[in-house]
Amino acid sequence: MMPMTSETNVATGANAPRLFPVLLTAATRWEAKPLAKGLGLARADGARWEGNVGGRRVTLLKTGVGAVKTAAALERDFPTEDYGLAISAGLCGAMQEGLRVGDIVADGHGIETALFAPLRETAAALGLRCHFGRILHTNVVLKPAAKRSLGEQHRALACDMETAALRRWAAAKLPVVGARVVLDEVGEELAADAPEGEDAASLARFALSHPARMPELIRTGLRCGRAMRGLTRYLKAYLEAI
Repeated sequence: MMPMTSETNVATGANAPRLFPVLLTAATRWEAKPLAKGLGLARADGARWEGNVGGRRVTLLKTGVGAVKTAAALERDFPTEDYGLAISAGLCGAMQEGLRVGDIVADGHGIETALFAPLRETAAALGLRCHFGRILHTNVVLKPAAKRSLGEQHRALACDMETAALRRWAAAKLPVVGARVVLDEVGEELAADAPEGEDAASLARFALSHPARMPELIRTGLRCGRAMRGLTRYLKAYLEAI
């Protein structure tokens, strides 16, 4: 089955509109759970949520952090022909001055106008700060100097660890949008080490072994929650607009 385009949404005669299904990916529970709640998706299994947004079927997959885990999660049970659009959603690091915590970064290169225009229109309608440009892949958490240097070298607005893997999985068979929200500004440094898991036991072990880091971890968690609420509003409105 060929990827579905905006023409799929147009009813012909007595036929009802056919809305193409969308696959959303997010790396961690801190990104996936707010998205699932805000979009009204129901849990299907440990890493997947399903539901309808704006009359279309939406699947949300928690992939795990990084390109390797993302590729493995997608290749198991997600044929590209089942979807008309894939969106890499979640957090990102700013690579340019002027991008602030909570700003949306949308990378829609290569997608048709019918999918790209609503990215801009949605941000304007919600009054959200949104930047349009490249999201660069990285394998590690970058320090400020590296973010600035690579941002200039690659003309990238932001970086993450999963969007490139989603594009490789799509392999030009369906359009891909990177829709991310800034967690750390270009001059800010996030700690490279973090709890090894997302469960309560992992968090407790990290707290016991890194007591001095807990205030920073709490601040980052609160910032993450605020940022993800804004991104969820944006994606809900975007999915309803396309």
